[in-house]
Amino acid sequence: MQLQSVRLVLKNDVNEVHVCRNLIDKSSGLYTVICVKDHMLVRKFLTVCEQANKQEDFYVDCFSDGENQIIVFPYVRERLLDQFYRPDILSVPECEDICINTIIACMSSQLPWPLLYLALKQEQLHLSRDGSVYLGYMIDLSELEIDRTEKDCTVRCAKILLDLLRPKEGRQVNSLKLLDKKVAKASYTRFVELYKDVRISAVPKQQTGFFRKIKAWFARNKDTLFKILLWISVALALFVVLSFLSQLIFGDVPWLRLFINSFDKIGTESLLQ
Repeated sequence: MQLQSVRLVLKNDVNEVHVCRNLIDKSSGLYTVICVKDHMLVRKFLTVCEQANKQEDFYVDCFSDGENQIIVFPYVRERLLDQFYRPDILSVPECEDICINTIIACMSSQLPWPLLYLALKQEQLHLSRDGSVYLGYMIDLSELEIDRTEKDCTVRCAKILLDLLRPKEGRQVNSLKLLDKKVAKASYTRFVELYKDVRISAVPKQQTGFFRKIKAWFARNKDTLFKILLWISVALALFVVLSFLSQLIFGDVPWLRLFINSFDKIGTESLLQ
C-alpha cells in the first residue's frame, strides 16, 4: 500500500491517526491509519493481537515503515453517536432500540477486548440514519491496556447506555432502572447478559404519532434541508444582483417586462385602441 494522508485526526508523542487513501488502488476508498512511533506501544499492540488470535480479522494491514509501525483499519463514515443521538425527538422505545443496536455493534465487533474497550472509552460509536450503530477505528493507542476483558467492555458499554437513557429518567423506563442498579455493582461480565436485560425490560413499542414522525423526519433530514435552503438563498441573491446590474446598464430589468403590459399587443392587434 502507498498511503497518502488526507486528514490528520490525532497526534501525540507515541502515535498518530490519519485518514488516508491508497495511491496504488484509488478505487478502494479511504482508510483509518494509526502510525505507532513508540516501540513499547508496538509490543503491547502485537501482544494484544497474539492473545486474541485475530491478526487477520480486525485490521486491513499491518507493516513497518522505518521505525514506525503502520496499522491500517477500514474507514467508516463519521456520525458520532454523542452528536447525532437526539433523545428529545425520540420515544423511549426508539432510544432503547439504539441501546440494543449499540450492544449488537460491540458483540459483532472483531476488535480484541483491549481495543474494543479503547473504542468505547474514546467514544468511537457512530449512529447511522436508520438507527443502527457501528464502531470507528480512530483510536489513540497511548491508552492501551492489554489486560482489559469482556467484563470491562460490557460495563463500559452499560455506562454508555445509561447516558443514552438518562434524558428519559422522568418516565417509567425499567431498562434505565435495571442498568442503574447493575452498573453500580459492576455486575455485568458478558455482553449477552447486558443484551438480555435491555431487551426484556424494554418498553413495548407503540404506533408513533403523526406529529412525532414529522418532527423526527425534519431532525433526520435537517442537513439536506439546510443545503436546499442555502442554494435557494444563493440563487435569489444572484437574481437580485443581476437585477441591480441590469437596472444600472439598461435602465430597467428586462425580465420584469413579462409582467408589465405583457398583453398590450397580440399578434398584429393592439389592445390599447
